[in-house]
Amino acid sequence: MKTSILPLACSALLLALPAAAQDPWNPVDRRTLSIVQTEQAVFPLRLLQTSVMNGDAWVAIDVDEKGQLTDWVVTGYSRKEFADSAVEALKQWRYLPPSLDGQPWASVRELRFDFSRTGVVVNFVGADAITNRFDELFAGHFAYRTYTLRELDRTPTPIHVVTPVSPASDPSGATHEVTVEFYIDEQGRVRLPSVDRAEAGTIYASCAITAVRGWRFDPPLCKGRPVLVLAHQQFKFVPKH
Repeated sequence: MKTSILPLACSALLLALPAAAQDPWNPVDRRTLSIVQTEQAVFPLRLLQTSVMNGDAWVAIDVDEKGQLTDWVVTGYSRKEFADSAVEALKQWRYLPPSLDGQPWASVRELRFDFSRTGVVVNFVGADAITNRFDELFAGHFAYRTYTLRELDRTPTPIHVVTPVSPASDPSGATHEVTVEFYIDEQGRVRLPSVDRAEAGTIYASCAITAVRGWRFDPPLCKGRPVLVLAHQQFKFVPKH
């Protein structure tokens, strides 16, 4: 198995893909991740006593196949009070995991909270919104933000790597590639590993994500200061001869 993006040397056996997961995006019955907002995010009380009129908070969430919130990462905010209010609300929400033909799986999604004194709007973040957020981040509009690998003093050094391994093999001899996206937090821990939705639900994705969850890095640094960074790693599963 070859790797890219981060300088890691790993190898793995080929995995077997169940027939039911061969074509996950031509489903008969498909459901995307949905949220029941049982508790509304509110404009921070402390800021009501100031001249601040609005703000933003971005939070990535990890929901398992049972609909349980297993982890979250604050990925950006204009003021910390907005992030605190967003997290307090999402910890109390109920989640319906995505599913295919009745088979649910875990999902990582990012949420944007737009705060104003008249209310709070919450949306799932799409690709265009992420691009806009990074434009805002680089312009200095956020007090806290996610960094990219190219902004770091150096590429984070892995200090513990888990290799995806399976005793199974694919009789077709096909090669399968999976790209895992994940955050490395200020302590060097991997947070919220995920794959593109076209790969979601496959055993390849599951194996890669499970392995990446066990990785650990030296803390990523920007100008000598630990930061949150978004990274990704490509795995190539090839037949073992």
